[in-house]
Amino acid sequence: MEQADLLDINGQIFAEQGKALNAVASRNVKVLVVGNPCNTNALICLKNEPNISAKNFHALTRLDVTRAKCQTFLGCELVALKAGVFYDKVSNMTIRGNHLMTQVPDFLNAKINGMPVTEVITDIKWLKEEFTERVQKLGSVLIQKWGRSSAASTAVSTVDVIRSLVTPTPDGDWFFPGVYTTGNPYGIADDIVFSMPCRLKGDGDYELAKDVIIDNYLPDRIKKTEAELLAEKRCVAHLTGEGNAYC
Repeated sequence: MEQADLLDINGQIFAEQGKALNAVASRNVKVLVVGNPCNTNALICLKNEPNISAKNFHALTRLDVTRAKCQTFLGCELVALKAGVFYDKVSNMTIRGNHLMTQVPDFLNAKINGMPVTEVITDIKWLKEEFTERVQKLGSVLIQKWGRSSAASTAVSTVDVIRSLVTPTPDGDWFFPGVYTTGNPYGIADDIVFSMPCRLKGDGDYELAKDVIIDNYLPDRIKKTEAELLAEKRCVAHLTGEGNAYC
């Protein structure tokens, strides 16, 4: 199936979901979109719920972060085993952008036991190439291996998102949903859903993390995944009330 057809068929489902939630849901409802392409489906949903804040919508890019944490652990296996470290000791791991192949696993800001990953794993070439490619392709690898999608991983990541939305973010850490970009401090295009680092505030709302490192490696890759999301947005313009679709 062509991407434009997939976006249209799945997008119609989320447009109707958005209208239904807008009609009957609490104005404080939190909406987590799992169905792919989840970033753009979340955008479609929120555009069809004008009475609910766009900040209440999340796309399940947390699944990619969970995979990246595990891959980070596997990548430093000798150090981790020697130190007795499990994947839950990896913090500040972020997936930037889309829940597709252009996603950007951000190892630059990640930490293992509070230490920068790049100080624990000094093979930067491995991080930029093998690690990044593993995370980007792991979803399709799992489908090829099992002959089905990783529903259990999705369920665990869904629980993780809910926990992050009701539990104060640990000091120095952040969580990483796909959220609405308008007003972001990172220079990402407005009016798309993009995975960015967030912290839960005391009132149950979230704020975007400000102490984020950006080096020469990240910007070009971030722009590529941003361009992909902007292209998807154009394909579903007819479902977001922004005119005719053009892909």
